[in-house]
Amino acid sequence: MKVGQRIKRQVYLTEAEEKYVLLKAKEYGYNFSRMCRYALLHLDDTSAKKKIQVTTEHNILIEERQRQLAAIGNNINQIAHQVNIFAIDGKIPEQYVTDVIIPAIDELHSLYQAINIDQLLIKKRLYTR
Repeated sequence: MKVGQRIKRQVYLTEAEEKYVLLKAKEYGYNFSRMCRYALLHLDDTSAKKKIQVTTEHNILIEERQRQLAAIGNNINQIAHQVNIFAIDGKIPEQYVTDVIIPAIDELHSLYQAINIDQLLIKKRLYTR
């Protein structure tokens, strides 16, 4: 093969992807092939690496949050079982509500808030340079 000789490659795109590339090419005054070459040769590798790193960290965080949620779910199941026992007697002790049920709900609410904060921070890290 001669130096500088062009090689033909086939690229598979969805219709939406093709429309997007053609639109971008038009904005730059390029044809489809030139736009693809330009995009590939000027690809920002640090951005891709950052997204991979954030995604990996996000997956680890999701696993931790799932463990926490499972533990809370287990506690709530135990609480529901105990409440059913109390319901047979027709009464749920007020101390059980204040000492057990309300703290379990608070713990679940705190985890929910932590998950929302996690999501906001992840979005911020993904979409800022």
